[in-house]
Amino acid sequence: MSATACTVVTGASSGIGEAVARRLIARGENVLAVARRGDRLRALCQGHSNARALACDLSESAAVQTIAAAVTDAFGAVRGFVHCAGFAAPAPLSLVDDATAHRLYAVHALFPLRFLGWLAKAPNHVAGTSCVLLSSLACHEGERGNAAYASAKGAVEGMLKAAASECLARGVRVNALALGVVDTPMARETWMKRVTPEELAARRAGYPLGFGEPEKVADIVDFFLGPASSWITGQCLVADGGHLLVSGRQGVLS
Repeated sequence: MSATACTVVTGASSGIGEAVARRLIARGENVLAVARRGDRLRALCQGHSNARALACDLSESAAVQTIAAAVTDAFGAVRGFVHCAGFAAPAPLSLVDDATAHRLYAVHALFPLRFLGWLAKAPNHVAGTSCVLLSSLACHEGERGNAAYASAKGAVEGMLKAAASECLARGVRVNALALGVVDTPMARETWMKRVTPEELAARRAGYPLGFGEPEKVADIVDFFLGPASSWITGQCLVADGGHLLVSGRQGVLS
């Protein structure tokens, strides 16, 4: 791989994205860290010549061009892409508004669809490039009040195999992770603060290996980015702490 190519990590200002970016930066890999919170990105990248911070709203139509220009200017090409950016907007069907729904789809699904289209073209990537998209068990479990978010994540999984097939001929791998509950700022600021301690304990009891942690997800992302997964593409791996095994929904992804 090129010594100057970079890994683009979206959502790098907190949670899983920050854990992934911090790990790559610490071991000297080139990283373009992308999120809306420019102050947190700058703190993440400060003192690291191999890292660049880019404040960008992925719901905007110009986001792909903005990131592409930053990649070209700072690193020349992409060697990895990890799409962690996202947000949740719990609401019953009757209260889902168009603006929120459009933004959910734009950030979770439309942005990676369009960015993969740019990335797959030569000379925007180097040989061995690997991409990881984050999905969620939300699009399989049918939790009430979560239809908009679940459908946006469902769109990620819907594009996966077709995108991976198209990128395969160009030497780019694309895989996804369908995650159960991960203890992130997003989770704590949405559903976790709306439930009682008893309800949270009951939810936690459904995860025999405990709720996920950003660093544990970063371990899996690391595998997909590296040579150990070089024979894998177009796959969606479930990482859920054993949740489906005890929830009676083992066949939910079959």
